[in-house]
Amino acid sequence: MEHATKKYLIVSAVVLVLLLSVYGLYHILRGKEIQVGGLFHTKSGPELLMKMEGFRSARFENGRVAWRMSADSAELFVSRAARLTNIELIFAPSGKGRAVLIGELGMMDTESGDAVVKRGAREVRILTSDGYLLTTDSLIWKAREREVRTSEPFKLLGREIYLEGRGITANVEKHTVTVEENVKAVLQE
Repeated sequence: MEHATKKYLIVSAVVLVLLLSVYGLYHILRGKEIQVGGLFHTKSGPELLMKMEGFRSARFENGRVAWRMSADSAELFVSRAARLTNIELIFAPSGKGRAVLIGELGMMDTESGDAVVKRGAREVRILTSDGYLLTTDSLIWKAREREVRTSEPFKLLGREIYLEGRGITANVEKHTVTVEENVKAVLQE
């Protein structure tokens, strides 16, 4: 009987210590905000806020859409960056036709609208309503400046010209194009 009493006392002491520990922990943590996600991070890097299918973003100016972007999927991060797949960015300059940028992979700053679009299985393309096609491996879109640019090799094909080189900047509003180097041009009639 003495052995059963000792066992009972030991179990009771362990239970009492556990209860006191839980009670003490409750008083210490009472009123404190705990973020469970912070307890289980296994890697450093950008903190994912959410994933979604069918991402859409647009910029309005003076009551009209200046540009709009859509993507098949997006990962949105706390830093306001978005990782996008299968991107379509439509530029709608005031009364001057339109241009569509198409790419498979990209990152976008959701506050500024700036984006980097990169090649996947196919090159990045821009198609304009007046019949031009630009292809390259990556493009940077600067929303405020209304510019697309790349330092990569590119090809530009239009009804009257074929142009290739390395590095190009195009201003969507002003309809200007600047080529950096290794320019080759063929004019067609």
